[in-house]
Amino acid sequence: MNQPKSKTVNKQTYSTEIKNMFMMFSEHLLKIATERETSLKRKDFEELLKIAVDNLSFVDSGSVLMSDDDGYFYYIAAYNHSYDILDKIRYSPEEVYMRRFKRVYVMKHRIVDLMKELAAKLGEDKEVIIEKFKDKIESINNIKAFISIPIRYQRRIIGFFNLDTWKDEEIFEKTGFESVAEMIGDLLSIAVERFELVRTMKEKNVEIDRMRLFDNLTYLPNKKFLVNYFEKYCEISKRLSSKLYMIYFDIKDFETVNRVYGFEVGDEVLRKLSKALSKSIRRSDVLARVGGDEFAVLTLSKEAPFAIQKRIEESLLQLLKKLGVELKLQMGIAEYGTDGKDFDSLLTRAQERVYKKVIEIRETARTV
Repeated sequence: MNQPKSKTVNKQTYSTEIKNMFMMFSEHLLKIATERETSLKRKDFEELLKIAVDNLSFVDSGSVLMSDDDGYFYYIAAYNHSYDILDKIRYSPEEVYMRRFKRVYVMKHRIVDLMKELAAKLGEDKEVIIEKFKDKIESINNIKAFISIPIRYQRRIIGFFNLDTWKDEEIFEKTGFESVAEMIGDLLSIAVERFELVRTMKEKNVEIDRMRLFDNLTYLPNKKFLVNYFEKYCEISKRLSSKLYMIYFDIKDFETVNRVYGFEVGDEVLRKLSKALSKSIRRSDVLARVGGDEFAVLTLSKEAPFAIQKRIEESLLQLLKKLGVELKLQMGIAEYGTDGKDFDSLLTRAQERVYKKVIEIRETARTV
């Protein structure tokens, strides 16, 4: 742990120190903000504290408080303090806002007994804390004053960048450091805003992708999703020496439900059909809605998946009977490699088999 600096400097030297420190601080923060998209971490705050402490003769230590999801403040970083102690301390929002203004604020030792406050937080008497931790609390006991710089996000304070002096409780006023502290707070707030914006954009993009890849009505994957997984399943089938099949099926004359009962009823029937389908397949299978009343399943199997086909047929027929709706299920199976080597050709082949089967049924009916 560094010892208090004893170097005596005049006002001009203070001004030069502050200017040089601010340039180093802003350049380092800009570097962090432009080189990555993840938010500020402990090591980032520690480095920023180090820049401030090591380049200002009147600053001897520092710490950073940040709020968690519940609004409580905790120490995320410290420099020239024992983090072992600070890591145990939490402040409620009321505690923080009672003693800190929403702007840069200098707090002096005579206003608050830091050791007494620390003891209260750790559930011990002040004398016990001093005796128990000794060297670890020396830096805290030395603090004469500290300047608290709020970090804001969307006009809400989410943290504080604190710099301590161990010598003169009036030093921040004497050096005119408060105006620079305001600029430091602005820089930190801009960085936080930027990282939060990136995070929000990523979340929105994930949501947009989800909307693009999933059907809004049934919440099943859509055709685009199935296309994305097709290549992956092709590779898996090669590694496992299994065959890849596409089972295509549609609900014949489903428009009758919409015409007779209305679109709301039709949508509800589709949702229930989708749930029934999801329960009929294995976890390794991928089910998607590829059209209005059309569905497809990608499945890996050693042989033609007639068992899955049968489970789907039985499940949907039971549901339709329960709903009191008369519909016909048409299904066709295509095998990867034999019937096609790309998604579209495989889907087309499965659809052709459904169509061929319908034609055969109609021809048989005419003969009879």
